[in-house]
Amino acid sequence: MSHESKIRNGFLATISVAIALITAYAIADPQVGNHRVADFAFPDEIPLANWDSLSSESLAIATDLNEDGESIEAARRYLYRQNELNLMLEIRYLVGTRGNIASLLTEYLEFSPATQQVKKIKGVGSYLLVEYENSNQGKETVNYLSSCLTSFGHSIVEQKEFSEVLNQVKLTPELFWNWLWGKDSLRDRRCLWVSLSLVSGQNESAHEDLEQAWLDLHQWWQPRFPEL
Repeated sequence: MSHESKIRNGFLATISVAIALITAYAIADPQVGNHRVADFAFPDEIPLANWDSLSSESLAIATDLNEDGESIEAARRYLYRQNELNLMLEIRYLVGTRGNIASLLTEYLEFSPATQQVKKIKGVGSYLLVEYENSNQGKETVNYLSSCLTSFGHSIVEQKEFSEVLNQVKLTPELFWNWLWGKDSLRDRRCLWVSLSLVSGQNESAHEDLEQAWLDLHQWWQPRFPEL
């Protein structure tokens, strides 16, 4: 047997033993690799350029998982003002999500948009722009922007996009070790579900204002995404 063959066989034997030990450990401890996210609370104030912060309040959240194993760990509403314009931000910390914004709107906010379109910005990601009539505001048309900000720095609106982002994550020895001890996730399915809204009757440039506020939020959260 050549020297190279001995090295290769020794390496394969080491890998086999390691896999066997990990498998045995996983059988002995069913909770191996499980990671409960750390508690998180949204700040009382999130600054937005060119907008005055008025107030904020916590939103009620359901404690049960939905049928997809998704949960909302925290939620808060923020109100802003710019001259005569009123902007509302609702942000929810989702865990175990698939990142499908259209489904989230239907399931949690219980409204179906009259029109909707997906917009993408290079280097940032996607957002869903929708319009709907709010009967509580005299049937005025409300412009609504929504997206999921992921821990990887991408903004997504569809499950396919989230899968593509997750598939780009490289499995390193450090990541695998941290996962094994419940300190990290191999597929981090968390996101900050951001929803911004403006009444279109207040502003002819509502879409542009919403997009700029969303870009500010995306940048602000990059170094502040909740830790595992």
